[in-house]
Amino acid sequence: MRHQNLLIILALATATIFANIGGLDVYALDEAKNAEAAREMFISGDYVTPFYNGELRTDKPPLHYYFMSIGYSLFGVNAFGARSMNALFGILTVLITFLFAKKQFNEKVAIYSSLVLITSLHFNMQMHMSVPDPYLIFFLTWAFFSFYEAYRENNWWQKLSFYFAIGCGLLLKGPVAVGLTGLTALIFLIVNKDLKWKTIWRLQPFGGLLLTFAVAIPWYWAVHQATDGLWTEEFFFKHNFSRYSDAMEGHNGIFLLTFGYAFLLGMLSFLAFIPQALKSAWKNDIASRYLLTATSVILIFFSLASTKLPNYTTPAYPLLALLIGHFISNLSDQFFQKKSNYILYLLYALIMIALPIGIYLGLQADPSIAHLKKLWVYFIPAGLMGVYWLYVGIRRQGIRQAIHANMAVWLVTILMFFYLAFPQVDAENPTRKFIPQMDASLPVISYARLNPAFVFELKRIIPRYAELDALKAVIQDEPRGYIISREKYRQELEQIDGVVFVDKARDTFENPTSLLMYWERD
Repeated sequence: MRHQNLLIILALATATIFANIGGLDVYALDEAKNAEAAREMFISGDYVTPFYNGELRTDKPPLHYYFMSIGYSLFGVNAFGARSMNALFGILTVLITFLFAKKQFNEKVAIYSSLVLITSLHFNMQMHMSVPDPYLIFFLTWAFFSFYEAYRENNWWQKLSFYFAIGCGLLLKGPVAVGLTGLTALIFLIVNKDLKWKTIWRLQPFGGLLLTFAVAIPWYWAVHQATDGLWTEEFFFKHNFSRYSDAMEGHNGIFLLTFGYAFLLGMLSFLAFIPQALKSAWKNDIASRYLLTATSVILIFFSLASTKLPNYTTPAYPLLALLIGHFISNLSDQFFQKKSNYILYLLYALIMIALPIGIYLGLQADPSIAHLKKLWVYFIPAGLMGVYWLYVGIRRQGIRQAIHANMAVWLVTILMFFYLAFPQVDAENPTRKFIPQMDASLPVISYARLNPAFVFELKRIIPRYAELDALKAVIQDEPRGYIISREKYRQELEQIDGVVFVDKARDTFENPTSLLMYWERD
């Protein structure tokens, strides 16, 4: 079959990216807020002004809400509906990565690059979440690839694709889409000694930016008008400039943290080859240097930001996968003859051997989830693969077989993670524990703080009260109902007549403990 390899790659991508997306709760804070904002937009039919829990949401532009609304219309307002479109865009990201690698390098590089991306656990985790990032990864990847092909071939379709994709990025996360792609293009032309007026004119940046803005500006203007400028002010000054200049929500750290997120978290499955892949890219062809330039721009840009989050560097994953795929596609046992290569290889083998042990000890160290320490068994294949890599390294031959074994083990590990391991962690979240105890027909309100997952799971707006007197007034008007808050406010709430404790549960992946209270007036 002519396209057999591509079909196999897409089948593997579908298996990992769609793995149990409907069986896991929409629970993580950002995911729940985005899924709920999309639900409220879908229900109201107002596709201009985004709301979360009945309040204006200024965190992000709306393109991902539109895609999630498509998912809701096809599959219902549930976890699968919220995640179906971002999973589809994950597969499309793998597809364009394969096609770009095949065109610019060869089919062997395309296969390896795609497999590097598919075997990234963090890439798959991003594609499992109803947040803007899966779509941003796709559109920025499309933009990066389109620019290079437009530059090399002077192809009008690629030029249009480049500027259109940036416009979509503007509708996902704002100015960062223009900044990353524009900086990459500028630095690449400088490095390639081709920053000339003739080249710039050929790339049509002025007409292209008109297309970019034609895609995005109509919505920005509409929401600006609809909110009297409030959305515009909040989004650009708080969620862009302030987030870059000041650490928000405690997400700070040294500049190396960004590289750690990309290499240790994003490309863990091929960590042993990252230094060599980056080094060789600079010495290789122009396509490799371009990919290295784009990767560097993303990583350095976010390393300089005050707020640092693991998802910020995810647009670099397809680019890194291409660089690693290009490098490992040409490996031979001569790889072991270089001492630095050999040391990195053995270090990775030891990391994989230690991985299941580290997971066991990490889970055991946290009293709230210590009973889940048995989950380490799902990472035993990774540990055994590390033993095999150690064996290959000692013999100094069989690098190709070790790479293939690594890919196979990570594919199995990712499937076990989503189908077997993570569902047990997911079952610990407060929504899973509280909602079966609640009468859904009764009023639900919140005090001080509210876990957003409850809003999506209950599919209703949950009024939040910051003052105890306001809460008491509501209770006086309703005979029965529930209060969702946090454990630290339990003593205050129990002072109200008729309010009793129902349950509490620690928020998964967060420090606070959610609290469920019930009231009933005599």
